[in-house]
Amino acid sequence: MSDPKPLAALKVIELAHWVAGPAAGGVLADWGADVIKVEPPGGEPMRHLFARPDARPPATGDEPRSPAPQAPSFVAVNRAKRSIELDLADPADLACFEQLLADADVLLTNLRPQALEKLGLAPEAVAARHPRLIYCSVTAYGWQGPDREQAGYDLAGFFSRSGVLHQITTRDSAPAPLMNGMGDMFTAMSALAGLLAAVVERQVTGKGGFVEASLLRTGMWAVAGELSVNANGGKAPPVAPRESCPTPLFNVYRAGDDRWFVLVGVEVDRHLPTVLAAIGRSDLLQDERFATGRAIARNRVAFIAILDEAFATHSLAEWEQIFAEHDVWWGPVQTPADVLADPQAHASGGWTTLADGSGTTVDAPIRFDGHSRHAIPAAPTVGQHNQQIRAELDRAGNRPNE
Repeated sequence: MSDPKPLAALKVIELAHWVAGPAAGGVLADWGADVIKVEPPGGEPMRHLFARPDARPPATGDEPRSPAPQAPSFVAVNRAKRSIELDLADPADLACFEQLLADADVLLTNLRPQALEKLGLAPEAVAARHPRLIYCSVTAYGWQGPDREQAGYDLAGFFSRSGVLHQITTRDSAPAPLMNGMGDMFTAMSALAGLLAAVVERQVTGKGGFVEASLLRTGMWAVAGELSVNANGGKAPPVAPRESCPTPLFNVYRAGDDRWFVLVGVEVDRHLPTVLAAIGRSDLLQDERFATGRAIARNRVAFIAILDEAFATHSLAEWEQIFAEHDVWWGPVQTPADVLADPQAHASGGWTTLADGSGTTVDAPIRFDGHSRHAIPAAPTVGQHNQQIRAELDRAGNRPNE
């Protein structure tokens, strides 16, 4: 069975760098769209920024040093695309960019509004020249407001300013300087959903449109429950230290081999008996301190101490077997190496290989018809498709007005 390509008819011009914009384009490419990545001369900075320093062998003798490897994080969001180098400050290259838009379905960009406006690429101007084009903008804070030009990245725009970082920080602890791009990836999926909705709408109206997603708005959506509590007169509680978590059956614990895991017993009446049976303390069901969910919350410090003492008696592998016997709801806290070795992650289609044999990467989080791909095209080198794409434009004859 061939790889599913539901978006094979879609042509996307990606003018984006770093993670959020390219990740949305990466999923489009995964699903079959022809995604042309427009890069500045030399390529976008993320190509080599996080590459492993030991991945490039040193030069020997008079041989030139081999090119720096592409960072795995770059490959993860840019595989299966085509690349063309254009200097948009050069009128000829900007004219070539216009040629690309003339034959495209989607413009995907995460440049800041002012930069796009200086290039004549503001949404209204582009719509006037290309009325069927869907323009998808990914920014830190959106196109309106006093801070629309402020740099964000996901730590500031998604985690910090939206309230997410506050909600995942334990009370009386310093917020962690997260540097993992999670907010970028969530925002990419938000942008992807919006632009595909616009594609469906265009099938009815025949007109393109402007779609925008921001790190701030996506972060606010991620903690919509907590923000809504505050918006309606309440106050979302801070995250309590795990030793005094008000919901001990929905908490983090450590096994005897120092491996961490989580319990996810959200219904006390249903899950308390299974957890206590697993640790050999069913007698506590008769203890009035733990008779109800409210009672457990009042006596949470004592209850968590009992669980801590019990969980320290076995390794995580042993608890895995015990939990399975008693139908305890739980999950391991896994490292990247653990996830790579996890048979369920592989069975679910989470990992895939690059067709050129250069490595393994995480697949897009959607399956079609239960089918997993065995290999996907690698990320392009800088300007790898310059000649090919320019030849296609010449054949199409959609040259800009001189």
